[in-house]
Amino acid sequence: MAFELIVIAIAVFISIPLIVVGTECLVALFFSTPPPPKADTIEKSISYKILIPAHNEADIISKTLVKLIAQLPDPNPENIVLVADNCTDNTASIAKALDVTVLERQDSTQRGKGFALDFGIQYLKGNHHPDVLVIMDADCETTKAALISLINSVVISKLPAQMTYLMRVIMNASIKQKISGFAWLLKNQVRLSAMNKMGLPVTLTGTGMAFPWQALETVKVGHGNIVEDMQLGIDCAINGFPSVFCPDAVVYSDFPEQSAAELSQRTRWEHGHLQTIFQQLPLLIKASWYQKNWRLFALALDIGVPPLSLLVLIALSGLFALSVLLLVTETATAFFILVLSFSYFAAMLASVWWRYGQDYLSAKELSGIPLYVISKLSIYIAFIFKRQKEWIRTDRDA
Repeated sequence: MAFELIVIAIAVFISIPLIVVGTECLVALFFSTPPPPKADTIEKSISYKILIPAHNEADIISKTLVKLIAQLPDPNPENIVLVADNCTDNTASIAKALDVTVLERQDSTQRGKGFALDFGIQYLKGNHHPDVLVIMDADCETTKAALISLINSVVISKLPAQMTYLMRVIMNASIKQKISGFAWLLKNQVRLSAMNKMGLPVTLTGTGMAFPWQALETVKVGHGNIVEDMQLGIDCAINGFPSVFCPDAVVYSDFPEQSAAELSQRTRWEHGHLQTIFQQLPLLIKASWYQKNWRLFALALDIGVPPLSLLVLIALSGLFALSVLLLVTETATAFFILVLSFSYFAAMLASVWWRYGQDYLSAKELSGIPLYVISKLSIYIAFIFKRQKEWIRTDRDA
């Protein structure tokens, strides 16, 4: 009896993230909320800055800044603050030539995006800080309407806000990139949309984030977490500033063209995600208990979902083990719990693909998903034996 209860508990534990993702897909697909009010401008009394951390981005920074300056709600490039962080190229001089505010930082002991962001925030703190701070990556593109919508969302809610952050997938992209693009859509649009529709906090996704200055005064930004965005969202939520989603504001980026660079980027994201689950999830659950804040607990459930490929691998491994156990011991309850939760999860993913994902993946290309999932095994094995703990810049092509 005790053994059966333990097996059932394991099946329930594996089922929780499957049910979380399935329910988020269900809400995103079938529930609607009134669209937020739109405005064509930002109130003149509202000040803003766009902070861009950049490490050796000379190949792309001019293109990024020229496009961003053209999309500013006002024509003043000094509203862009670029932190040239531990650069050994001419990123800073290129940015200065475009009249943006440039800060140069050199610190070989504290490397990473979090430290660069903190350097920029400390500068702004001593130089008439803005009402709203927008954070963008050095390789992203957005529109004037999206920036206005994002900033106004912060002004209205007085909370951090997150754009819809999507990856562009080119026509001749590899099947791996197409599947990654769909997974990105699921994580950054579908799941965030569902959390927003339910009135729950959302995770921050790395770029296209905006904060009321008061929120930044409550958190520590300068740290070595390699997924600083997720950490920042957790810290803000615990301190009373849960993030909201701004679905009509979209920011785009591109996958690295080199497979080695893409693997490095993916390893950083997924190792950082898993590390955050192990280190921060207990703190988030504890905070939700002491604050009697069920929305924090809902955020914990969302953040506690492992990377999608790993979740599928765990679920399928569990189903295989439980099916063997069923043959040997006739312990059926745990097996059927996991079968039902995985079926629900799979059905909702298929529905999301049908509604949103066909621009990324054709029906024929869905057959590549099993190989894609298996290809990620090396990343998860490396998390156990050779975990990435420090930020590493992703190589890009101009």
